[in-house]
Amino acid sequence: MILALHRFFSLVILLIGAVALIFPRGYSLGFYLACLLGFLFWLPKRESLIDLKNKWLVWPCFAYALGHMAIGLTHQWAWRSLDPYVPFVFLAFGVWGIRKYRPDTLFFWSGLAIGAMGAACFAGYQALVLGIRAGGFNHPIQFGNVALLMGVLCLVRLLTVRGNLWMDALMLKGFCSGLAASVWSQTRGGWVAVLLILGWMLYSATQNWGRAKRVLAAAAMLIILAIPALQSNGIVQNRVMTAVTEFKGYIESKTQATSVGSRLAMWEFAFKDIATAPFIGQGIEGWKESRDAGIESGALDSFLKDFSHLHNEFLDVTYKTGLIGLCLLLALYWVPMLMFFKPYLHGYGAEVKALAMGGMVVPMMYVDFGLTQAFLTHNSGRMVFVSLLMCLGALVLNATEKGVADGH
Repeated sequence: MILALHRFFSLVILLIGAVALIFPRGYSLGFYLACLLGFLFWLPKRESLIDLKNKWLVWPCFAYALGHMAIGLTHQWAWRSLDPYVPFVFLAFGVWGIRKYRPDTLFFWSGLAIGAMGAACFAGYQALVLGIRAGGFNHPIQFGNVALLMGVLCLVRLLTVRGNLWMDALMLKGFCSGLAASVWSQTRGGWVAVLLILGWMLYSATQNWGRAKRVLAAAAMLIILAIPALQSNGIVQNRVMTAVTEFKGYIESKTQATSVGSRLAMWEFAFKDIATAPFIGQGIEGWKESRDAGIESGALDSFLKDFSHLHNEFLDVTYKTGLIGLCLLLALYWVPMLMFFKPYLHGYGAEVKALAMGGMVVPMMYVDFGLTQAFLTHNSGRMVFVSLLMCLGALVLNATEKGVADGH
């Protein structure tokens, strides 16, 4: 039975990445399978879900979920105030299951690469054959950012764990595929801080490398990243030039009926209105009422009439749930990264370091995505976050207990 569950959980963590972007709501499948199975096998045992090893991983998720549920109910007594945060509570059962039945970590990494390659094939078909903006079964921004995240995580392992030629090749393909899918999705915002994150990754992963090897690795990464940008009349140049034009249009003539102009207009409008309810915000309906009033008064363009969020994670959360909600969000990102994953970066073997670095990269990327998109507002953003946090957190603890620590 234990062996069967070990194999099943290995398959489940493979699915986390492998089907995330190629099936409708595929990003939920692996997570709920892990949590459901974990819950069913936890029930007879009733072991503690939170211990000294995982508290900095699980408690921030619980606090974020319960805090936002409470704030949501003060604005609207409805299931929709609770539903978005349920996965952050269920995560504990998935962590317990992965810890108990110890799936093979290679399945998780392989799933990310397979998922990134599948996303690239899907995106390439939509962009090159159908001639549309690639988005798979999701919104193009969500699709492109998730694909980019999976590609970057593949690079994390490629930089830290070497020696298996097949896995190295798979991770390299996953990285390139994630970049390609993101480019075909025409997503710009997700790339705002990617170079800074990649620079940190390269520095952290290659500290034991020689100078020549580090320079070569940095040059190779820059070449790969530059390929889409150097294509004549390519997607990247067009999207960048469009963004520049839209920015100038807003600065010079307050043009709001563009992607960039609408964001700038909403941010300026909302920032002035936050003081109305600084602690628990105005709720989702509060934003819609303020938006409609702004359109009626002429402060906002009618182009914004269907915008349900502010296209900035931090401003959106502050506006709708106040400073309390913002603090809970920041804790969700920063506490696991600094208190849980960071201690495993040093003094352990390569596999532990790869998982720990991956655990730090996920919230870093989400902060990046959140600069121009309310990423957790979307179900895909929430599910991918909890899925990756669950796997990376549980797997890094498993790895430290398998005798992979340096000198053990």
